Amino acid sequence: MDLRKIAISLEKEICTKHNEKPKATPKRDSIDISCCCEEFKTKLINKMSSEINKQVENELNKAFKGFGK
Repeated sequence: MDLRKIAISLEKEICTKHNEKPKATPKRDSIDISCCCEEFKTKLINKMSSEINKQVENELNKAFKGFGK
């Protein structure tokens, strides 16, 4: 899983209330998010979870692609 790619994607978001960008730092197996407010952080966490799920699903599809033949 490429947490760095997800962190870059999160850093492109802008808070609608404060017009600020977050700081997303990939750690060993998670991403540390620093931002202006809890509402924006919740939005970013939801996006992060969605992106992680997409990456996991893509990796599983690649792994099992060869088994169907």
